[in-house]
Amino acid sequence: MSDAPQQRLALKDYITVGCSIIAATAIVGGVIRADGGRAAKIEDNTRRIVILEEANQAKADLLTKIDGRTIRIETKLEMMAPAPKIASR
Repeated sequence: MSDAPQQRLALKDYITVGCSIIAATAIVGGVIRADGGRAAKIEDNTRRIVILEEANQAKADLLTKIDGRTIRIETKLEMMAPAPKIASR
Protein backbone atom coordinates (compact mmCIF):
# COMPACT_ATOMS: atom_id res chain seq x y z
CA MET A 1 0.00 0.00 0.00
CA SER A 2 1.04 3.53 -0.51
CA ASP A 3 2.20 5.62 2.34
CA ALA A 4 1.34 8.91 0.58
CA PRO A 5 -1.06 10.99 2.62
CA GLN A 6 -4.38 11.86 1.00
CA GLN A 7 -4.58 15.49 0.07
CA ARG A 8 -7.72 17.26 1.21
CA LEU A 9 -9.03 20.42 -0.32
CA ALA A 10 -8.63 23.53 1.75
CA LEU A 11 -11.56 25.76 2.66
CA LYS A 12 -10.55 28.33 0.04
CA ASP A 13 -10.80 25.61 -2.65
CA TYR A 14 -14.36 24.77 -1.56
CA ILE A 15 -15.26 28.45 -1.61
CA THR A 16 -13.77 28.87 -5.10
CA VAL A 17 -15.73 25.89 -6.46
CA GLY A 18 -18.93 27.13 -4.76
CA CYS A 19 -18.55 30.62 -6.19
CA SER A 20 -17.94 29.20 -9.65
CA ILE A 21 -21.10 27.10 -9.45
CA ILE A 22 -23.16 30.06 -8.16
CA ALA A 23 -21.83 32.34 -10.93
CA ALA A 24 -22.61 29.80 -13.65
CA THR A 25 -26.09 29.26 -12.21
CA ALA A 26 -26.70 33.02 -12.12
CA ILE A 27 -25.64 33.43 -15.75
CA VAL A 28 -27.83 30.58 -16.98
CA GLY A 29 -30.75 31.84 -14.88
CA GLY A 30 -30.34 35.35 -16.29
CA VAL A 31 -30.38 34.06 -19.85
CA ILE A 32 -33.51 32.00 -19.21
CA ARG A 33 -35.22 34.91 -17.45
CA ALA A 34 -34.33 37.36 -20.24
CA ASP A 35 -35.64 34.95 -22.87
CA GLY A 36 -38.90 34.59 -20.96
CA GLY A 37 -39.33 38.36 -20.86
CA ARG A 38 -38.66 38.61 -24.57
CA ALA A 39 -41.20 35.89 -25.29
CA ALA A 40 -43.81 37.74 -23.22
CA LYS A 41 -43.13 40.98 -25.12
CA ILE A 42 -43.42 39.20 -28.47
CA GLU A 43 -46.70 37.61 -27.42
CA ASP A 44 -48.08 40.95 -26.20
CA ASN A 45 -47.06 42.70 -29.43
CA THR A 46 -48.60 39.91 -31.51
CA ARG A 47 -51.87 40.24 -29.58
CA ARG A 48 -51.90 44.01 -30.07
CA ILE A 49 -51.21 43.69 -33.80
CA VAL A 50 -54.10 41.24 -34.20
CA ILE A 51 -56.44 43.66 -32.40
CA LEU A 52 -55.32 46.55 -34.62
CA GLU A 53 -55.77 44.48 -37.78
CA GLU A 54 -59.29 43.50 -36.71
CA ALA A 55 -60.16 47.14 -36.00
CA ASN A 56 -58.73 48.17 -39.37
CA GLN A 57 -60.76 45.49 -41.14
CA ALA A 58 -63.93 46.64 -39.35
CA LYS A 59 -63.28 50.23 -40.51
CA ALA A 60 -62.68 49.06 -44.07
CA ASP A 61 -65.94 47.07 -44.03
CA LEU A 62 -67.85 50.10 -42.74
CA LEU A 63 -66.36 52.33 -45.46
CA THR A 64 -67.33 49.77 -48.10
CA LYS A 65 -70.94 49.80 -46.84
CA ILE A 66 -70.98 53.61 -46.83
CA ASP A 67 -69.62 53.71 -50.39
CA GLY A 68 -72.32 51.29 -51.57
CA ARG A 69 -75.07 53.31 -49.93
CA THR A 70 -73.70 56.56 -51.37
CA ILE A 71 -73.69 55.06 -54.86
CA ARG A 72 -77.33 53.97 -54.47
CA ILE A 73 -78.36 57.43 -53.22
CA GLU A 74 -76.56 59.16 -56.09
CA THR A 75 -78.25 56.83 -58.58
CA LYS A 76 -81.70 57.60 -57.17
CA LEU A 77 -81.01 61.33 -57.23
CA GLU A 78 -79.92 61.13 -60.86
CA MET A 79 -83.10 59.25 -61.73
CA MET A 80 -85.26 61.84 -59.94
CA ALA A 81 -83.62 64.87 -61.57
CA PRO A 82 -85.38 66.16 -64.66
CA ALA A 83 -83.74 65.41 -67.96
CA PRO A 84 -81.71 68.30 -69.29
CA LYS A 85 -83.37 70.13 -72.12
CA ILE A 86 -81.56 69.90 -75.40
CA ALA A 87 -81.54 73.17 -77.24
CA SER A 88 -82.83 72.79 -80.74
CA ARG A 89 -81.06 74.54 -83.54
